[in-house]
Parts: sequence; structure tokens; C-alpha cells
Amino acid sequence: MYSCQRVAALIKRSPLPKHVLPCITSQGYCDTSNNGSVAASRKKLPYHSRVVVCGGGIVGCSIAYHLTMMGEDDVVVLEKNRIGEGATSYSAGIVGQLKSTAFETRAIQYTIELYKSLSEEHGLNWVKSGALFLARTPDRLHKLERHHQTARYIGTETQLLCKDEMAEKYPYIGTETQLLCKDEMAEKYPYIGGDDLLGSLWIPEDIIVHSQQITPLLRKLAEQNGATFIEDCSLLSVHTDKHRRVVTSLDTSEGEIKCDYFINAAGQWARMVGKLSTPRVRVPIHSVEHYYMLAQPQDVIDENMPVIRDYDNHCYFRMWGNSIMAGAFEAVAKPIFHDGVPETFNCAKDRLKEDWDQLQFTLDKVVSSIPQLSSACIKDVVTGTEAFSPDRHWILGEAPELKNYFLAAGFCGAGTAASGGIGKKIAELVLGDDTNSFSGKVDVKRFVDLHNNIKYLRDRVKEVVGFDYGAEGASPDRQYESARGLRVSPLHTRAVKLDAAFGETVGYERVMYFHSNSPDITHDESLNRSKTTYGQPKYFDIVKAEYKACREAVALIDMSSFSKVEIRSDNTEELVDFLQYVCANDVDKPAGTVIHTGMLNHNGTYENDCSLFRESENRYLSVSLPQQQTQTLWWLNKQLPQGSSIQISDITSMYTVINVIGPKARELIGELTDVSLKIADFPQMSGKPLYVANAGGVIAMRLTHSHEDGFLLYILSEYSLHVYDTLMEVGRDYGVRNAGYFALRSLRTEWFFAYWGTDLTSQVTPLECGRDQRCKLSSGMDFIGRDALMRQRQEGIKKKFVMLTLDDHDIATDNFPWQGEPILRNGKYVGNVTSSSYGYTLERQVCLGYITNCESAEGTVTMSYITDKTANYQVAIGNKLFSATMHAYPPKIVTPDYGFYHPSKKMGT
Repeated sequence: MYSCQRVAALIKRSPLPKHVLPCITSQGYCDTSNNGSVAASRKKLPYHSRVVVCGGGIVGCSIAYHLTMMGEDDVVVLEKNRIGEGATSYSAGIVGQLKSTAFETRAIQYTIELYKSLSEEHGLNWVKSGALFLARTPDRLHKLERHHQTARYIGTETQLLCKDEMAEKYPYIGTETQLLCKDEMAEKYPYIGGDDLLGSLWIPEDIIVHSQQITPLLRKLAEQNGATFIEDCSLLSVHTDKHRRVVTSLDTSEGEIKCDYFINAAGQWARMVGKLSTPRVRVPIHSVEHYYMLAQPQDVIDENMPVIRDYDNHCYFRMWGNSIMAGAFEAVAKPIFHDGVPETFNCAKDRLKEDWDQLQFTLDKVVSSIPQLSSACIKDVVTGTEAFSPDRHWILGEAPELKNYFLAAGFCGAGTAASGGIGKKIAELVLGDDTNSFSGKVDVKRFVDLHNNIKYLRDRVKEVVGFDYGAEGASPDRQYESARGLRVSPLHTRAVKLDAAFGETVGYERVMYFHSNSPDITHDESLNRSKTTYGQPKYFDIVKAEYKACREAVALIDMSSFSKVEIRSDNTEELVDFLQYVCANDVDKPAGTVIHTGMLNHNGTYENDCSLFRESENRYLSVSLPQQQTQTLWWLNKQLPQGSSIQISDITSMYTVINVIGPKARELIGELTDVSLKIADFPQMSGKPLYVANAGGVIAMRLTHSHEDGFLLYILSEYSLHVYDTLMEVGRDYGVRNAGYFALRSLRTEWFFAYWGTDLTSQVTPLECGRDQRCKLSSGMDFIGRDALMRQRQEGIKKKFVMLTLDDHDIATDNFPWQGEPILRNGKYVGNVTSSSYGYTLERQVCLGYITNCESAEGTVTMSYITDKTANYQVAIGNKLFSATMHAYPPKIVTPDYGFYHPSKKMGT
């Protein structure tokens, strides 16, 4: 309907009104000839600076501003072009608070407050536009309902609008399909189309800013506080001390500069900057083209039109003077600069040629959302570039490769919206004030080497850009489809033959469940994610069958993806002293002992949570979740004294790990080994080497991460297929089944086991999550975080990990909890669900999460507060409240089959 040629002919690149875009030229790009700096004359590169920031974009300038505001005036910012000539030069200026993590939302909320203060003191232009999020599918509407509840908890004002309210307030918003002809629409509904628009979420506090004003203003203020900005200065190399693992100096086109701290905030060039040091620093980003157009409707739609985000139609809108800016996040984005961003490329001056085949997607979606734009005059089309990470989250923090190298990159188009919060956080990290650690979802240490592979990034970012958009984007368990199958277990081929459904974690393919375990559900139905809803998942009965095997017989779960780090030394005393200081628990146990322990920072919050197996007097094996692979290595090496004899090695790929779980696990393995597996001979939380099915070098540990009896078998990879096949063959007599991670999740959730990344994070202490018994606080031994925990124990905790079971939830008709749901106590918000699952034994939805105390001035959470029988607890799932029973401990009964405790079907006190 809208051919490329026809649309191209409509474009009129007339000069835009100066009062609308005072920093925009007739070509739509930022004029950075002066930038309002303290001194426009060229400055000389100093010999040394305490902090050097590479990148003079909006984030780099924000970092410099916050460093100087915190008292650090020895700051140099290097910019290869001119300050402000990065992606911000064509930013849409939309500052929206609704993000997928609390850290990102709070960072943007802080940014809004910063911009408001800059407006009051320095005249920065901003408009309180508000934002309207549309829902055209039931899943999207429920997702907005969930956002509405969560936003209320974290302090973001929101309002849900039904379809009729939408029609009254915003009659110009169209629909995807037109069910009425033009005459019928004009007579009955002059602006609104068919029935697919179900509602919207209104966020009144979102704003629009003049993006091109912010960067020079932050520069000016930073310069006034002592910072130095060097323009037209290219970074050539980053020199390091390989023994101390620190940056020492930088070679630039203007000479050499020494530094104590280096911050890579180079925008789309950040990955290339990461390659300038030895060792190279991983910065997994890839540039894509991003388009928006300026369209002037024939009739005024609404001078006060808010920002409109139509996720189901992939597009967004905002007013721009008397025009409407319209853009889209395509279902298949177009990567650019695959061989690296050209050194001479200038975002503000180098206009990219429009790709009309790619733009057609944007045009179609824009007209579908607001039909009036089909006859609008398209005044300009802007083709910009943005850098995206492979998981659409920001990349922040200290680089794991070098101790004084910090990253601020991969903002996925949110640089303007988040610059304030990011600048403040990076400044705090550099200056050592890390009391409010950020989410692991934005920490650079969530990545491994494969994420920085350029081909992987090119393939993945095509999907990342529009991942949250379209009907599929509202699904609660959607998985990426691109760049898959890179990291697989040796058992992967067996799982494929058994029709397994895989999920990806840190690039690793893990079995979530097996279709073969439920012949009543067809393969195609389970895999069709476009039909996935927030209600009972299609794999519910499959997981139930796998769960039942774990509880009543025996099941095999492939857990090879867990990270494995060997820590060893010829000096046993040095090794034990090191681990005693790094670990919160007492790890000086006899060889053959498995110790659950956290590794804390000086604030007493978690840096790592692991199972530590003492293989011998001078060798330990640390096992943790896949997400902790880089984090574990970084934290241990960071604490390692210089010149130490301790060796730390990543051996994740050395072992295939099979979790043999269930009451018949002992009998099954007992047929394949000559070692006694009786409790007296092989107790819980112990391990020893075994021959299993004639395979040597197998390390068996008696734990299953689920409270069920069983064994983790660490098998040298060359033996893994043989051992697995033998277990399955011999296991027929014991009712063996394969099982996936969803079954394990249900098991551990029923048993109130905290999970890293959701329940356990860098914002949590052992006292808050109920793991104080895993800390040697009474021993008198020092360890990292001990002082903070002792203070917290004396002052009282401000949040507590709890278990809730939903009393009135109907699994057949109600939406399920998926994580993030608000928890209410006597009608007041006190926390959020951090993980959840259906408990097949409890026959209840089980929610784990943290609650706070808003009723006392001190805010401390005590056991009496949690268990107060007069307190009424509820969990909000979308717009529906469910009554919940509080459990400070998991409900239990004794199961005679093998003498372990099990949750009861009858809810106890």
C-alpha cells in the first residue's frame, strides 16, 4: 500500500522551526561548534590524571559531572570527535521509567530528578509529557497490569485505562485491523478503529528532554568543578601491568597520559576500545541502524499528545513541535559496522543512507497505530545507529579482566534516559562507595567469552532490538531463537532425541522439560510460544510427571552448565587462610566435605554463592550457577594477594554433571559401583571419587539442590555418554525418567531454597535471606563482610526472605505468578516476589520473596512481625489479589519411604 518509492517522494527536508530544535541543523543533526564549554580553545593533554574517561557523549559527561560533584576534580575526558557528537545528537529525548529491572527504573527516576534540577538552575528544556503504553493482546494487557502493580511499589505513579477511557482521552490512536469501512468509521468512531485495542497504562511522570542541551551542560558543570575535556583525541592503546592486572597509562593521538582509573564510556566504539588493552576487555555490543521520521499530519491530532508506546505494533510516538516523531523497533533489525565502527565516523555529521526496504516495516507499523499519519507530510527521516547488548540490558561495572577498568556501555537506545543514574553509579564505584550494588542483569560480569564474538553479536542483535515488541514480546517465558546451540552438554544429542525443550543460560543450552514425558501434549503446541500466556503453561503436566519421578522414584537432570572453579595450592595453610577470609562459612573441613557458603563483599552482601567441595588437603572445587562463572573467577582473583602460590582455574567444561535424584537414586547407582552408599558410609554434604559403570574419575556428592536424596555425579566428559546410557538402561527397573530444570525449580521452591540471581543478589546479606547459619560469626575468625554482618545483627534487618503459599488461586483459570509480583501485608505493599513455582506436593502456588516493615519507625523485620497471626498477606498478580499464608520455614512432614522431611499437603502453622 505504501511503496518505498511513493514514501520517498513524500519526504520534504525543509528546515525545522528553530524554536522547536534550537541545536538541530536543517539536516536534523546537532551543531556542536561550541557546546557551551568553559574554554573553547584547545587544551593540552596532562601528564597524569586520577580518572580518565574515554568518551565525551552524554554518559561520559555525566560520569565526569558526578565524579566532580563527589569531590574528585582530577578527571580527564577524552573524545575522538567533539563533545556531544555521539548518538545523543539525534536522540528522541524520551525519558521513560518503565524498565524490566528495579535498578534500571531507579536509574532513570534519578535521571529525571537530575534533569529537573538542571532545568531550575541552568535552564535545561524539558516537558512533562507522560507516556501511554498500549495493549492490543490479552498477554500485553496483563503485562501492563503487572507493571502497574510493580510501579506502585517502587514509587512510580501509573494509571490503568480501559478501552472506553482510551477512546475518550486519545481518539486518534488506531488499531491493527479495520473491521469497519471508512464511512462507518467516520460516522460512528471518527478516530478509533476496530476492537483490538484493549487498554493502556498511563505513566504521568515520564518526560521529554532536549537531548542536545544535556551533554554540553554536563560538560560545562564538570569543567567548572575541575574536569578537563580533550577533543579530537583518539585513544590508540591502553597499557597495563599484567602482574597487578591494572591500567597504567594510555597512548592517544595527543600523547601519553597516566591514570589510576580508566572508564570506557565510548558508546558504539566501546567494544573497539576494549580490544586496545592486554588482556582485552569484553564489551559485547553491536551497532544497528535505528530509524525515526518526522511527520506533519494534515489536521492537528493533539497538541498535548503524550509519548505513545505501542509495543504490539513495534512503534513509538512523541510530539516534535507541530510534527509527530514516529519510530519503530523492528522485528528483525539491521546490524551495521560489523567490521568495527569506522574511526572517522561521526554520528552528528555523517548521515546514513535510508534503507527503504527496512524502513517499510516502520512505515507500516506507524500507520497501523495512528491511521491519520497515512496522509501526513513526511518532513524528514533520520537514520541513526545505536549499540545493543546481546540481552538488551546495559553493561556496567568493573571489568573482570582489569581491576581499575570500568565500563558504561550498551544502553540500547536509553543513554539519554539513564545518563544521570549511570553516571552517578559509575562515579560511586570508582570512588569506592559501592554500598548500593546494582543488579546482576546489568553487570558486565554476567558475560563469558562467547558473548563478545562478533558473529554471535551480529546474529543476536537482529532479534534483540524488537525482542520485547510484537505479540510474542509479552510472553513471560520467551526465549531467544538466534545464535543458539553454542554451548551444549555432551548429553545434548540424547536430549534432542528425547524431544527436549531447551532454555538458554549464559549461552548454555539447558533442558527445561522433555516433551516425551507427556504423550498427551503434542510437540508443536508446546513449542508455539506465540500462544503462551501468563496462565497455566502448556508444560504444566509434563513438569508434574518429572517432579513425581524425583519424589517417588529416580530422575536424571543434566546440570553440566553449572560453573566449576578449581582452587589449589601446594601451600595448604595459605590456601585455607585465603578461603577462610573470602568465604563466610567455615571451609576448613576434612577432605570429602561439601560446604555451602557465600562470598561476601565488605558491605556484607553477596558476590557469590557456591558449594565448595574439598577434594583434598590442598584442593577445592567451587560449584555455582552458570550466571556466576565470570563473577566467581573475578571475585577470587580480585582478593588474591600478589605473589600468591594459589592457582584458580575454570574447569567448567571438564565435567559433565548428572543429578541422580529421588528415593531410588542410591539403589540405582549402587548397582554400578562397589562403594557403599549407605547414609552411615556416605552422609549428606559429602563427596568421594567413585567408579560408576566402569568409568573412573567420577566425583560423587550427596546433595541434589532440592532436599531430595540423591547424588551429583561429576563425570569426565569422555565417559559421560557411557555413564548416562548405563544409568538409563539399568534405571528402567527403578522407573527412571529424564527431568529438566522446571521440575528442579518446583522442588527447591517448595523447600524454600533461595536461588542466585533472583532470591540471592548483590543487594542481599545472609541475615536477610536466612543463611546466617552459613556464616562463622561466632567463631571469632575474620572474613570479608563480617563487620557489616555484626553491625546488622545488632541493629536488626530491614528486609527478610519469606515463603508464601497462595490460598485461593485457581490454576485452571488464574494467571500464574512469574516473579516480581507485589506482596501486601494488611493492604500495604511490603515487598516483591523474587521467584515462584507451583508446588505439586503442597498443591499450591509457592512464592518466595522479601518483605519490609513499613509500620515501625525503625523499619526492622522481626520473626514476630513475620508470623503475626493477625497480619493478612496477599500477592498481587496483575489486577487480582490472592490471599496468602506466610511461612517463616517450609511446612514439613516425615516421609517414611526414605526418612527425609517433605512438605505437607495440609498447611501447618
